[in-house]
Amino acid sequence: IPFGDQPTFRAIRAADTVGVFQIESRAQMQSIRRTRPENLEDLTIQVAIVRPGPIQGGAINPYIERRRRLREDPAYEVPYDHPTLEPVLRETLGTVIFQDQVMQVAEAFAGFTPGEADGLRRAISRKRSQEMLQRHRDDFIAGALRHAGADMRTAERVWEMVEGFAGFGFPKAHGAAFGLLAYQSTWLRVHYGPEFL
Repeated sequence: IPFGDQPTFRAIRAADTVGVFQIESRAQMQSIRRTRPENLEDLTIQVAIVRPGPIQGGAINPYIERRRRLREDPAYEVPYDHPTLEPVLRETLGTVIFQDQVMQVAEAFAGFTPGEADGLRRAISRKRSQEMLQRHRDDFIAGALRHAGADMRTAERVWEMVEGFAGFGFPKAHGAAFGLLAYQSTWLRVHYGPEFL
């Protein structure tokens, strides 16, 4: 199956995805019409974005709006809450969509060690005690002020993006695997519709 098949991507962008793995829900169809995936990388983000973590972290609308603006004006500069976040969030246009990014943000923005960042990921992804989350929050905010020189408002806003992942989010590898299956399913549906259905 070729990975750049345009009839397949046209069907995906048109949300002609009934019966297709991961992208047939109403929420995915509505989002797809707005994000208009053009390749497997876009599809990796698409399958991961309609999850509680990115939703609660406030990623969906900013990501969709920034994609729209880039389509209209390729010179559009994506805004980042802080310069230290650009390398970590460039592929997702300044938003936290993958669970891996929680750890990367903690390291780049709040100065966490890899071990501390993984502890934060585990605490958030397993909805541990509020006391434990509060401790991570305090360390994250203090680290952002000290390590990145962020102001309190920015530190709190970035924490809210990270904390949203207490509601569940995909690691990037999971999104990539699901995105590939969604693409392959759509390719079969487009080229071998009766057999696929």
